[in-house]
Amino acid sequence: MTHVVDNGDAAIMARVRKGQPLVDTLVIDCHCHLGEYRGFHIPDASAEGMLKSMDALGIEKACLTAHAAIGPDFRLGNRLVRDAVRHHPGRFLGYVTLNPHYEKEMQPELEECFAFGGFVGIKLHPGLHGTTPDDRRYAKAYGFAAGKPCPMLIHTWGAPDLLAVEKMAREYAGTRYIMAHAGGSVPAMETAIEIVNRNANVFIDTAFSMAYEGNVEWLTEQVGSEKILFGSDMPFFDPRIDFGRVVWARIPEEGKRNILGLNMKRLLEAS
Repeated sequence: MTHVVDNGDAAIMARVRKGQPLVDTLVIDCHCHLGEYRGFHIPDASAEGMLKSMDALGIEKACLTAHAAIGPDFRLGNRLVRDAVRHHPGRFLGYVTLNPHYEKEMQPELEECFAFGGFVGIKLHPGLHGTTPDDRRYAKAYGFAAGKPCPMLIHTWGAPDLLAVEKMAREYAGTRYIMAHAGGSVPAMETAIEIVNRNANVFIDTAFSMAYEGNVEWLTEQVGSEKILFGSDMPFFDPRIDFGRVVWARIPEEGKRNILGLNMKRLLEAS
């Protein structure tokens, strides 16, 4: 693996080395959750707890999907996100999370959440809902995103999920897709690289649940910093993990700024 070495200004690293938040660099976390998770204890999964972590690092905005929504109750989860958006305007942005087992409720849920305000995209978690990204019961979600338009964050784990997203990205070409976790494992990331390079409307995030040394550098080399978005999986994981991987990556500062916030800003502005 050949790394891209930053020979320019290292202002981001210098600030973080001093323990200072990146107040002069736009940071948008494109992949966050909210609330307790059934699998393990999270010390503080509240919106207020997340804000403390965000302020310590300089994360300006976090895009939320509640753990309840990707699990047992999408309606409850979306209401929890609405509460966070309402109480902390400008800091939290919402994804409307949908469950394919409640297909008839998708359209009214989408319309209600977007009418409320503060929602900027759609989140699908096919893995926890026992299906695949190309499940035809998601048709209303894909159609709504294309018509708005708004980005879709889709959980991907393994090459089949990634290829299913590519299928939908070609069918609904006006939508921007974020393949969460970049597929998970290194073999899947290799497939993700091919898909991103084949499709202008497909991106990956840095919520690397399975971490490998140098993956930010490798992915930047393969797809370019403009196709990668900072995502931490907070509060499922401590945001400092993936934040540190980007900040300390051996890539140019311009690339770090793209990944940390500018790319997501451009996706939101295009909505």
